This record gives sequence, C-alpha cells and structure tokens, in this order.
Amino acid sequence: MKHLITDLTEPDNGCEGYAEGEEPKVTLTLDDGRRIKLPDMLAFRQGWDEGSYISDEDIERYAEVMG
Repeated sequence: MKHLITDLTEPDNGCEGYAEGEEPKVTLTLDDGRRIKLPDMLAFRQGWDEGSYISDEDIERYAEVMG
C-alpha cells in the first residue's frame, strides 16, 4: 500500500548545525496521521516530498515510526 506524504518537516538546528557524524533527518507526515523520521538524503534521492507517495515496504525498510 502507498501513502500520501502530506507534510515534510526539517529540523531547525540553528547556528550549531549538526554534530560531527550526525546524519540529518526529516519527518514525513502521512495521510493516515503517522509521522515517520528518515535520513534527509534518502528522502531527497527517492523523491519523497509533500504530495508524493511512500510504500509500506519503504517505511518498514527505512523509517523510524514516531506515531
């Protein structure tokens, strides 16, 4: 099953940025209300953005489900 991405949120790390070795992540909000976190570069490469779709298989493989 595929889910519509209704929102993409990037964290605001201010002027500190990310810690050395820390991978930037984004939060995707899905049409069923779930929020999932995954690496920013993965989302970019896969084209996962607001208005696109993500499959259950990709969610299971790559995402950290937040609720």
